[in-house]
Amino acid sequence: MAGITLQKKTVLVVEDELSDQFLLQRAFGQINQEEFALHVVKTAEDAICYLQGSEPYQERAVYPLPVLIVLDLRLPGMSGLDLLKWVKKQPQFNDLPIIALTAFGNRDLPRAYDLGIDFYLLKPVEANTLAEVLSGLGIYTHGAEKSENS
Repeated sequence: MAGITLQKKTVLVVEDELSDQFLLQRAFGQINQEEFALHVVKTAEDAICYLQGSEPYQERAVYPLPVLIVLDLRLPGMSGLDLLKWVKKQPQFNDLPIIALTAFGNRDLPRAYDLGIDFYLLKPVEANTLAEVLSGLGIYTHGAEKSENS
């Protein structure tokens, strides 16, 4: 099987808090670390640069377009809601699923749904909840892990 490389599913994570970045990376790793490649940016402005392929993200072999965006609604500078609006105005991203990250009781959540998020997750993100949401989006299939036969 040498020479066969499976393409990982790219997830763009827009999160400014290092502890939340770590917990999200751990949750994806617990699900299936071989299936997902996380690219983390800390601001909405960096996310736009990534999605547009602008400096320093212009090399698509290194920074492929994501199959999913995981977005913190509370970001420094441009808000997560403003980024959500921008993404939904781009025709090439019409079908790109977006999961919002939020703390309990976030008042921006109804507005985020109005703007087009697909799901939301409460911080801290847990692997089993993330797996259910990814399964609902058709990005991940439960039970396909190789560890079942181990």
